[in-house]
Amino acid sequence: MEQKVLMPGEVAGNYDEKWTKTFDLQFLILWLVLFVLLLIWTIVADPHLFEARRFFMMTGVKLFVMMMLALGGGLLCRHYCHVDAKGDIMTSKNGWFKVNYTRKIQHFAAYLVPLLSPPTEPLGILPHLWESLFVLLMFLILIKPIRERSTFFMLQFNSLDRVEDRPNTLKWIVLGNMLPGLLIITIFKQVFETYLGLPLLAAGVVFTVAIGDGLAEPVGTYLGKKKYVVPSWNMKNRYVRSYAGSACVYICALLFLVLYRGQFASPQEFWTAVVVFPPVMTFAEAFSPHSMDTPIMMLVGFSLLFGICAVL
Repeated sequence: MEQKVLMPGEVAGNYDEKWTKTFDLQFLILWLVLFVLLLIWTIVADPHLFEARRFFMMTGVKLFVMMMLALGGGLLCRHYCHVDAKGDIMTSKNGWFKVNYTRKIQHFAAYLVPLLSPPTEPLGILPHLWESLFVLLMFLILIKPIRERSTFFMLQFNSLDRVEDRPNTLKWIVLGNMLPGLLIITIFKQVFETYLGLPLLAAGVVFTVAIGDGLAEPVGTYLGKKKYVVPSWNMKNRYVRSYAGSACVYICALLFLVLYRGQFASPQEFWTAVVVFPPVMTFAEAFSPHSMDTPIMMLVGFSLLFGICAVL
C-alpha cells in the first residue's frame, strides 16, 4: 500500500474510538505496573529514599511547572486555532500556526525540568526513575476519559496533539519518544555521574537535542525550501522535514560544545567532539523515523560523547 505524505497541520484522524480499545488503556496499565515495580525495587534496595520528603516535594513542583507550561501552550493553541465539539484543535496545512510549536515546548520541559535538580537531592538511579515516572504521569492524566471531562486537562492535551499524528498522538509520544528517551537519560546520566564525573555534560546532550530538534520544526516550516520525507515509526505514512531544520541541530550541537568546553578533560577531547558530534547528531535527526527522533538522537549523542571522553 502506498504511503501517504502528511504535511504539518494536516489532520490525519480523530478520537472517536472507545478509549478502552486504544493505547490509553494500555498506557494506564503500563504506568501502574511500572509504579508497583519501582515501589518494590525502592523498598528492597533503598527504603530510606521515601524519607527524602524534599526530593518528592521538588518532583511534584517540577510536575506542576510542566503542567503549567502545557496549559499555557494549550491556551495559545485555542487562541489561534479552531476547536471541535470535544475540544480538539483543528488546523490545516496552510495555517501559519501549528500545534507542532507548542508541543516542542512541552517536550523541552519534560526532558529538561527533571535535570534541574539541586545538589542536595539524592543520587543514584532510583531517584532518576521516580522523576521519570512522574513525567509519564503528566501524560497519563491526558488520556481520553480524563481530558474529555475537564477543560483544564484538555487544554494541556491541545498543546501536544499534533494533528497529523492522530489518533496516535499519546501512543507515539509515550512509546516512541518519552519512555525510551527518559530511560536513556536515566541510564546515561548515571553513567556520566559514576564513571566520568561529568553530570553537566549529560545535561548538555539533552539541551542539544531539545533545543536543536525544537527549533528544527518552526525553522523548517518557514525557511525550509528544500524538503525530504521520513517514515513514521509504524511505517504507514511519511512526514516532511527540511534541510534548514536539520541545520539547526548542527548549530545547536556546536554551540553546546562551545558552552560546555570546560567539561572536557583535554583539548583533544574537545576538538574531537567538535569535528564528530555536530554532523553525527544532524544525521541522526535526519534519518530517524517521525516521532522517534528524540530518543535516537539522545542514544547517539550520549554514546558518542561517552566514547570520546572514555577513550581519549
